[in-house]
Amino acid sequence: MKRGFSLFLLLIVSCGLLSCGGTEAGQEEAGEGEYYIYYANHAFTKLETEICKPEETDTVLLADELLDRMQEAPRNMELLSAIPGEVHVVRTEAGYGGQLFVYFNAAYTAMEPIREILCRAAVVKTLTQIEGVDYVGFYVNDQPLVDAASNSINLMSATSFVESSGNNTAELQQVNLTLYFTDETGTKLLETERSVVCGNGISMESLVVEQLLLGCEEEGRYATLPRTSKALSVATRKGVCYINFDSAFIDDALNVSDYIPIYSIVDSLTELPNVSRVQISVEGVGDIKFRDSIALEQPLERRTEYIEGGAAAGTETEK
Repeated sequence: MKRGFSLFLLLIVSCGLLSCGGTEAGQEEAGEGEYYIYYANHAFTKLETEICKPEETDTVLLADELLDRMQEAPRNMELLSAIPGEVHVVRTEAGYGGQLFVYFNAAYTAMEPIREILCRAAVVKTLTQIEGVDYVGFYVNDQPLVDAASNSINLMSATSFVESSGNNTAELQQVNLTLYFTDETGTKLLETERSVVCGNGISMESLVVEQLLLGCEEEGRYATLPRTSKALSVATRKGVCYINFDSAFIDDALNVSDYIPIYSIVDSLTELPNVSRVQISVEGVGDIKFRDSIALEQPLERRTEYIEGGAAAGTETEK
């Protein structure tokens, strides 16, 4: 049964959510001890970066310094602070398991939706650069930040915000994905819910593959695919999702059971309502066996016996 997939259109913006300048061609790359500070463009449609070298090293003090830098005027006059002037950081607190909490004054809730999402993305992407900070939680007046439906917004990581761009109008979306990562033994798949904000210039199939390649920061869950690998193309036709990976998909495969990378992809993609099977190829070649074990020449169907608590071996999930 398909589960865990929902899509919420939030608002329309004139281009994609993020333009992360620090790693794009023609822009400076941060060196040792340097951090990207995320700012907004004047139209509040995307984020761009400048580099700073803070003085603090303690996690909380460093977070405070980076937040102070975020509220200063950027050197580039075409950029603005993503945090409005009336919004103030009251304090920051470190939690357990890589968590950091940022407390704002009441003015935070007065932001327009697009400004708030960009502010949230800028803060999270800036602070998760700090070693040991994997997740950021937001509080307003000592209460957890909530969305328009009064639901608490969960802890966010850098992977909660996806770069997306395009020349045409794009809708900002919040997507809840069900992904499958592996356990510590590399022999079982673990169901993982992930909420991602992105522009609609990226297909859901591409989004799933990108999120799998990013790996997982949750305790007890581990990556199934090498981060060095790239999906050269992702397309779906008549219920079959075709993915073409580069050679790193095989050459840099992780030390997990043979079926884990393959069915991490297949089971994650078949959570989408329009995907029933997945065809994987490498450098355009599909007539191969992954690790001389799993044949890839035919589209693969969902298998649940590899999922922790899944169906018994040899069965498939109801479609």
